[in-house]
Amino acid sequence: MRYNGVVQRKLTLLSKQISQIKETFSDINFAEFEKDWLKRSAAERALQVAVEIVIDTAERIISIEGAGPVATSAEAIERLVELKVLKSKEPYVNMVRFRNLIVHQYEEIDPAILFDLITKRMDDFSKFIREVDLSC
Repeated sequence: MRYNGVVQRKLTLLSKQISQIKETFSDINFAEFEKDWLKRSAAERALQVAVEIVIDTAERIISIEGAGPVATSAEAIERLVELKVLKSKEPYVNMVRFRNLIVHQYEEIDPAILFDLITKRMDDFSKFIREVDLSC
């Protein structure tokens, strides 16, 4: 499969987003994070943007492949699995679910979940980049 420059630009943007999240939150502990409204809000927004890039990339590839439309973002991830761009829908469907939580149930975001994501799950985004890059 050959993807256009838009896909590559999105992957580059995602890579930068991952780096900025890691750099911003590299030296923070949970107690500090939990007390700092600004850092929690920044983490929410940064993660939302990262997931939006994943979704946009998925939808762009589906369009290029003529394999759409899809009704939901989770379905877009599943379609990439069908197209053999991704090996599995996990952890990407969970990313979409988290994004939906931030957007639609924003008053209930657990700081422990946010902290776990920014300190332990950023490699899931890097995995997405690698899998899409292998398909290009």
